[in-house]
Amino acid sequence: MGLQQFIGIQARSSVDEKIIASIGAILSICAVFFVSDWLTNGTLAMTLLPSMGASAVLLLAVPHGTLSQPWPLFGGHVLSAGAGVVCALTINNIYLAAGCSVGLAILTMHVLRCIHPPGGATALVAVVGGDAIHNLGFSFLLFPTLINCIIIFSFSIIFNNLFHWRRYPSSLMKYDKSMYSPETSKIHVRHIQLAMESLDEVIDIAPEQIKYIIDKADEVMLSESQADFNIVIGGLYTNGAAGQAWSVRRVIDISNHSNPAKKMIMYKTVDGAGKGKNGSGLLYEFKDWAKEVMKPVKKGPAPQDKHLSGPPR
Repeated sequence: MGLQQFIGIQARSSVDEKIIASIGAILSICAVFFVSDWLTNGTLAMTLLPSMGASAVLLLAVPHGTLSQPWPLFGGHVLSAGAGVVCALTINNIYLAAGCSVGLAILTMHVLRCIHPPGGATALVAVVGGDAIHNLGFSFLLFPTLINCIIIFSFSIIFNNLFHWRRYPSSLMKYDKSMYSPETSKIHVRHIQLAMESLDEVIDIAPEQIKYIIDKADEVMLSESQADFNIVIGGLYTNGAAGQAWSVRRVIDISNHSNPAKKMIMYKTVDGAGKGKNGSGLLYEFKDWAKEVMKPVKKGPAPQDKHLSGPPR
């Protein structure tokens, strides 16, 4: 196992994305703290603020993560608050109550499919938050828990949707489907969903995101594997194969389709295998076939299409 695999280095994001997430977190916590402090005394407002800070990391830094979506946010906090209150009321030993509150919160979130890590902190606060929290009883689920969730959720919707690539909730996100994806077009979101369920583990990424990443990776792979020269009308290209498989094609026309995956090309095979035949196909497939640019031989008159070197031997 390499160092990167061991420490789990995350993918890089742009400077803009880092700054936007940080500004969003600053503003969201200011809003949560201000409203909570305004509605009640400062001590009570601060009890749940740490877990809201953790939620801000998810909703503002990872807005498309499955753990950041509305149901995990609300269900994770409110149900975990309930688990904490139950433990605080029924278990006299505070150490045991603290441990059981988090364990029960995790079990509840798992069963109801609303895992939200900050919910564990909310459950813990219900046990160790002191008399101000204990005196609230089950009203702790409504305030400050539910009210704070509504505040940070409302802010996250407004702030994230200022940027088209950060639509929140993730169901509002529209992924670009105009990429190449020739080899992955048969993989659908439902296939990814079934594959994820077969792993029997929590994965903080939506099937739609995984599909988008697969298609994007395919596009990158194709761009790396294709020739580092442009295909132009009138150009001569060879597949560079040895023996009878060698051939040369002259490009006759290229379509102007806006989607690179759907651009068509027409060509004539001028030497080697299939000489004299016309053909057509997708441009990206032609790029994958072409390994070298050919140049006409200019010495003396020559019969048409006899201006090419022979195949490599």
